[in-house]
Amino acid sequence: MKKSLVTLLATAAMAVGSAAVAGDWPERPISIIVPFKAGGSTDLVARSFATAIDEADLLSQPLTVLNIGGHSSVGARRVLDASPDGYEFLLHETGIIGAQASGIIDFGYADYKPVAATGSICMALMTRKDSGYDDLNSLLDAARAAPSEIVFGVNLGGLNHMSGILLENAAGVKFRFAQIGGSADNFAALTGGQTAIASVGAAGARNFTLTDDGQVSDDSQVQTIALLADQPHPRLPNVQTAAEQGSDVQFCFTNYWFAPKDTPDAIVDAFAGALEAAAETDRIVQFYNDTLSTPVFLSGEAFATHLEETAAVVGPIAKQATQQ
Repeated sequence: MKKSLVTLLATAAMAVGSAAVAGDWPERPISIIVPFKAGGSTDLVARSFATAIDEADLLSQPLTVLNIGGHSSVGARRVLDASPDGYEFLLHETGIIGAQASGIIDFGYADYKPVAATGSICMALMTRKDSGYDDLNSLLDAARAAPSEIVFGVNLGGLNHMSGILLENAAGVKFRFAQIGGSADNFAALTGGQTAIASVGAAGARNFTLTDDGQVSDDSQVQTIALLADQPHPRLPNVQTAAEQGSDVQFCFTNYWFAPKDTPDAIVDAFAGALEAAAETDRIVQFYNDTLSTPVFLSGEAFATHLEETAAVVGPIAKQATQQ
């Protein structure tokens, strides 16, 4: 009986302490670490949410976005080792799971405290207009006829590489993956004739191939031949999904917000609440529309389950990438 009473009192004290921590927090600006260059998709997500939270007065202190250059592991490790006081958070994406599974980094999502998942964007396949690959099937037919000869520009081990491997597995073909980089670098490689195909986020595909009013650009040398999503997107007119063309391939990535492992639950819940409220603002609704993102918000057990399920899919693909 005494032991039970002591346990109850200790639990109650911890709950009161957590509530006090949440009540006092935040007392100074909060840093959001983006482990990528400024101007990239993750950076834009961070800055949009930071602005939305500030405009709606959802927290008493502003959010400051810090871009940590070099390999993404540098910024991710900074938050891993940060003080768990609620003043430093990490914004990453699905790639952190692949990086750990492939051995690029020796830590992963389980080493943080998960806060929330916000927004999802699917990949799209682009080719040069003069390549002769005007749809997915013509590309795959050529790949079957010439295994490992068609050059697919990627960031080795990255999301675009994994989406290419998924396509290989589904269609029974082999590409020759070449280290190029992210979306902008791959667009340059395509237009320069260094590569024949690239996988980029849907927003990038739209920007590279359409005019501002949504018409096919006559000036662009590239075209979008497939969207790796479960359904077409109205802002990518006349672009079929891979499944509609006979290859059931979907590859989308989600933005992940993490805190240092021992950050108090009350602070994590309060920050997640601010993100959830921000996701409902006109600014974020418009941001999702502009970037062809699917509105997503997950926290708590739902987010934890999503991470585990995603790791089960992405992990084996990432390991396969290291073997190519």
